[in-house]
Amino acid sequence: MRLRNFINKISKANFFKGFAIYLGSSVINKAIPFLLLPILTKYLTPEEYGVLAIYQVMISFVMPLIGMNMQNNITRNFFSKSKEFVAQIIFNMLVVLTIASIAITFILSVYLYFGGTNFSIPNRWIYALPVLAFMSMLNTFNLTILRNKKKALQFGVFEISKTAIDLSLTVLLVVVYKYSWEGRATGILISTIILGLISFFHIWKSEYILFKFDKKQINEILRISLPLIPHAIGGVIMTVGDRIFIDQMVGTAEMGIYAVGYQFGMIMTLVTTAFNQTWTPWVYELLAKNKEENKIKIVKATYLTATGFVILALVITAISYFLLPLMTTEQYHGAFVYVIWVALGYAFYGMYTLVFPYGVHVGKTSFLGVTTLLAAIINIAGNFILIKLNGPVGSAQATLISYVFMFVSVWWYSNKLFPMPWFKLNTK
Repeated sequence: MRLRNFINKISKANFFKGFAIYLGSSVINKAIPFLLLPILTKYLTPEEYGVLAIYQVMISFVMPLIGMNMQNNITRNFFSKSKEFVAQIIFNMLVVLTIASIAITFILSVYLYFGGTNFSIPNRWIYALPVLAFMSMLNTFNLTILRNKKKALQFGVFEISKTAIDLSLTVLLVVVYKYSWEGRATGILISTIILGLISFFHIWKSEYILFKFDKKQINEILRISLPLIPHAIGGVIMTVGDRIFIDQMVGTAEMGIYAVGYQFGMIMTLVTTAFNQTWTPWVYELLAKNKEENKIKIVKATYLTATGFVILALVITAISYFLLPLMTTEQYHGAFVYVIWVALGYAFYGMYTLVFPYGVHVGKTSFLGVTTLLAAIINIAGNFILIKLNGPVGSAQATLISYVFMFVSVWWYSNKLFPMPWFKLNTK
């Protein structure tokens, strides 16, 4: 009865308002890898699919170095500061973003000039990485503003537009023009640039850019965001480092098969990402009021959601058993063995996103970086040991272990920074 009343209270408080739109846009956006699986696995060999996976690894590594999760500065100030302040801080975030992009471009140039390995990726695609990161962050800034303004429909339009452009270009270039993995990479690049430019124009037209340089704000941005770089890098290592281990310890072909299984496990993120779009503004808004009843509401919602994530991971695994053979050619059917480990791993990552906001709320983000780096180290060690013991599936097992560690650690430390009534579920 209490659980039913609690769910009704959340619904009446419009917690789930817009969730259907966020979920729908997230499903469509994240569905690209699955919609493309029958195409890519037909037109790309496992080796070519592996090269594409390596390039996506590179994108994932460059993104946090340039973007630094700066969008958290928008949400952190959105409900407690004036629109003018938020618009000014967004301009100064753009200054930091531009400087970071130039710096990373220079570093990549020096790296390639002195003969650094490019993992069989043409240099032109290496130089495209900072552009991808810059434009992607413009889109992220815009989506963050829309999410905090509870403009779910506009949010969905931007998300789906990028998906439509990306999907159309990829099919055209891979199927019609036979550009192999570079056709997929081109679709990602062009769609990201288009949406980045449109996002910048939308932010500017919405008067969320105030052209006023402020050294104090830049220092604050860096104070909050710089500690999130190791946090983001650690997250990237856990997300994509397994593919590098498999590539080096087993082979590129097996890594391509693993990448397919990983995509099915990542179906979990369709819900966790969409849920987080609603969860984060809701949590920050309630925390800003600092009332005990709001804290209890958040705690109950956290337990309920975490349970749902685990159940969903098991359901996804069961569905994948039947779906994977229908969507891929026979040489990829062995990918199923990886699904359960990846799905559960992302269930715990979803739980981690539920407790992540507390450190940002109080401006203490350093521990997030330390925790994620420790989890990344566990992931690296786990890959090395478990692949030797269990074969490629050991890599997926290492992913689950590292995400469990990250969730538990951040939950524990966040409660030290900002105590929550985790054991007061009977409080009315």
